[in-house]
Amino acid sequence: MDDCVAAQKPGRSRLRYLPVEQLAPGMALAESLDFAERNIVRHRLPDGQVLTPEDVQQLVSSRTDLVRIVVPDARSDEEIAAAAAFVRASVEAIFAGADLGQPALAALFERVLAYRSQ
Repeated sequence: MDDCVAAQKPGRSRLRYLPVEQLAPGMALAESLDFAERNIVRHRLPDGQVLTPEDVQQLVSSRTDLVRIVVPDARSDEEIAAAAAFVRASVEAIFAGADLGQPALAALFERVLAYRSQ
């Protein structure tokens, strides 16, 4: 995580996927996690859950690969705008030959753009 958390605007955050090896107590989940055994949910960590040392250990022992967490976003408005413009240009390059007048392709473009903008 960034060391410049104090410089962030209040309430500004980003969603990130982190390998379980990089998780630390105090991080917050961006989406709920279910622990299942034989397709039966045995335990659930809700979205927004602040991880405890026990939660982190449970994730490690469950062989979970990646966890989506909320991290503080210390980027400036200009950095965020530049990142968004870069993502949009990248997705437009991918769809350069596509006819975005077709509803299915336009919907796919929007979904890819939304996914890459996270």
